[in-house]
Parts: sequence; C-alpha cells; structure tokens
Amino acid sequence: MTTRLFLDVLGQRPLLTRKDLARHFVVCVLTIDRWHANGYLPKAIYVRGPRWRPDDIDRLDRKRKEKA
Repeated sequence: MTTRLFLDVLGQRPLLTRKDLARHFVVCVLTIDRWHANGYLPKAIYVRGPRWRPDDIDRLDRKRKEKA
C-alpha cells in the first residue's frame, strides 16, 4: 500500500510517512524516528505506523523559517 491510500480526513490530503518526511527534510529515516521520539515533530496519527498531517508539517516548516 502507498501513502496515497491513506487520506487525511480533515484536509483530504495524504498523510505523510516517515519516509516522506525524510525526503522532505533531506535526512535519513532514523533521524525522523529520533525527532519523533524527542517530540520535535507534531503529534503523529498511527495508521500502520506513525503518519503526519501535511498541514502540521507545513506549520512546522513556517515555524522553523521564522527562527532562521
């Protein structure tokens, strides 16, 4: 199954997997696991593993850019 099958009910956008986030942030999946464990990422939704709403990741990106 692909990420595209899991739609975010609220926004009708696909939920993002660990691999999707790794590509987005240009880091390895283990870094995503570490960020998740340390609370750096927004709260995950668990559907066959952790997944994140694109809107939450967009918000995180905006917050990171404001700090830069």
